[in-house]
Amino acid sequence: MEEKRFGKLIGEGSERFCYENLDNPSTCFKISKTGTSLQTIREVRYFHFLEKKGKYPKFFPKFYGTFKKGEQLVLEQEYLRTNDQVEAVELRQFITRASETDFQKIEDFLEKTKQEMIQMNVIVSDIRTGNIVLLFNHDKSITRLVFVDGFGSPEFIPLPIYCPFFGKRKIERQWNKFMKKYHAEKALRLRQLHQ
Repeated sequence: MEEKRFGKLIGEGSERFCYENLDNPSTCFKISKTGTSLQTIREVRYFHFLEKKGKYPKFFPKFYGTFKKGEQLVLEQEYLRTNDQVEAVELRQFITRASETDFQKIEDFLEKTKQEMIQMNVIVSDIRTGNIVLLFNHDKSITRLVFVDGFGSPEFIPLPIYCPFFGKRKIERQWNKFMKKYHAEKALRLRQLHQ
């Protein structure tokens, strides 16, 4: 296999580092830190599970496979970045500059995404404003909302991914927790706007 070339560090979590792909600007590499590849393994299994079911959610980045780099496991996925066609902005960052009109657009898109998750029974176990990227057109309309981390269900027996009844309950529970945090971040921004 041809050696993959890693670019600059673009993100770091508790378990993984994320790097640009020097050979393909539309993908990035998530490298599990030594001895902590459980999240990556779970996510890869979930991507394969969804593929077998014929499910390709628009709110997930495209998955391109995995490979080993020494003792580390590397996941290659779509890199959501600003280019000539779109502006990519992390939701947490966008909230800090959003207008009241922007919040209505965001919330409409969030609700639409939640309904798609329930309809498709697609689970995201770590919904946070820092794990969501918004893609904007030149006219500043939102074209896509994408989760960039936390795919699948961490339970030992992940009933939510197999059974829509449990899946809906998990999605609703995770969504309610997320919306509380979202509204707290929104309230900070609205206070700034009204000062």
